[in-house]
Formats: sequence, C-alpha cells, structure tokens
Amino acid sequence: MPETNENSHFVCAFLNNESFEIVHRKFLESFSDYLISFQLSTQQFRNHIKLNAVDLNRSIGCFDNGELVGLSLNGFGTWNNVPTVYDAGTGVIPSHRKRGISESMFRTMLPIFQDEGYKQCLLEVISNNVPAIKLYEKLGFERTRDLYLMQSSELNAEKESADGIGYRDIDSPDMLLLSSLGDGRPSWQNSPEAVERSILMKRVIGAFDGDECVGYIAFSAGVGRVAQIAVRPEFRRRGIGTQLLVRMHADTRPGYDLQVINIDAALSGAVEFFRSVGFEVVLTQHEMLKVL
Repeated sequence: MPETNENSHFVCAFLNNESFEIVHRKFLESFSDYLISFQLSTQQFRNHIKLNAVDLNRSIGCFDNGELVGLSLNGFGTWNNVPTVYDAGTGVIPSHRKRGISESMFRTMLPIFQDEGYKQCLLEVISNNVPAIKLYEKLGFERTRDLYLMQSSELNAEKESADGIGYRDIDSPDMLLLSSLGDGRPSWQNSPEAVERSILMKRVIGAFDGDECVGYIAFSAGVGRVAQIAVRPEFRRRGIGTQLLVRMHADTRPGYDLQVINIDAALSGAVEFFRSVGFEVVLTQHEMLKVL
C-alpha cells in the first residue's frame, strides 16, 4: 500500500505501473554522481536486474506529484539458506536528496517483506559513503564483513601453463559443485545462483588434471570481471590460478581493466594472490545485514 512521508507530500509505492524506460532513466539520474561509475546501458541494466534476481514489481519508488524521484531495486532469493531481500541499488535523484526519501522507502517496504516471510535484508555500501552507512545503521543494519574491489590494468603473469594441467571451457557448469573448491562465501552478485542466472553473459574455464577439475574461473565474457575463481587446496601454488587469469585476460576486449568485485577482505590468501599478479584494492564496501 502506498505510504505518504509524514514530513512531505512524497508517496512510496511499488513500481508496478512504471515502465522499464522510466525506471532505467531515473536509476541513471540517481547514480549520476555516484562515487564509482554506475552508468549502465539499457542492456547492462537488464543484465544487472537478471544477475541480482531483481523483481521490478517488488521494487519500490518514491513519487513527488507523480514523478519518480527515488527508487530501491530489490532482488529475492536465499542467503545462507535464509529467505532474503537484496538491495541491488537504492538512489535518489540529486534535486530530492536529504529529504528522508531513502529512509521512507525502507520503512515502507521492509515490514511488507517481513509479513511475506522474508527473514533478512542484505546490501553493500561503499565504506566512505558515511551518510548512507548512518542511515542503514539507523534502520538496524549491521556490518557483516568488508569486501574489496580489486583492479589491474595489466596482468603481471607468465604465459606458460602449469605442468600437467589442461584448460578448457565448461559449457554446462555446476556452480554449486565448483564453488566447493574455494574458500569463504561469495557475495550475492557472485553467488553460484547469480552466476547461473547470468550464465549467458559468463564464461567458465576449468583447469583439469586428466578428467578431474581442480580449478576454475567464472567471469563476465569480454570485460574481464571475475565472478568466482578457485583452485583445490592441494593444487595451489602451482600457477593454476594465474593461468586461469591469463585466459580471462586473453578474452578481455581492449579498454577494459581486469576486475574482481566484492572479494572478502578476510580471505588474506586470495587478496595476496591478486596483489601478486598486479591487482590493487581500489574500493572497499561494507556488507550489511538486517534481520527482519
């Protein structure tokens, strides 16, 4: 049910009646001066929605005299086997900021999702976005971990293959099985479910010892963005991970830096591996969770 902000004439309501084009345009306007570039083409925006399991009809907007001035995109699924709502992007157009719109949207939608049986809400926020962090803390979100965005303009790696290991594409990957080779837990947008939702935009390359897969990389085809990479513990430090990155690099179109998004900062071994081949931390995000 639409809710009017008690301090204004703004109305919060789900986006059932808004066209995709309007939502996309207002999303771009809301993130036009974001701390990192978030200017997505129409196809990239569609990909973002699919990757994150966003339901636009269950995403919320804030309206000023019928004009969409703020929105919060919501993805739905499970997180640690718990029914979860994921914030895939909350923004307000510049002319309407600092007027309580984001808070109103959350206070409108979260009780509805709680009544529907969702048990938690998950999001990520850039670590130096102090106003957003203060809002989320006010709403009851707590930090669960820090996530790094690491980037490299040139891979620092030899091109020879590790002895006895072959590399080939995996056309029908079982992402849950492959994920068991690694350490830690991927972020929402890099989860096995997210990779499978976006598999047409991904490429998965495996490292094989005979017929046995001992490592793999899943990445956004053509743009050099790692979703998952892992090597079985007993096969590590043999150059397999490096060679998987070499193959992603060869697939990457000119003009794109290599990236690994939302790697758990606590996975020191993985972070140091990426540093060793030329990646640097360019951004830190806080993963935050609110129990509903």
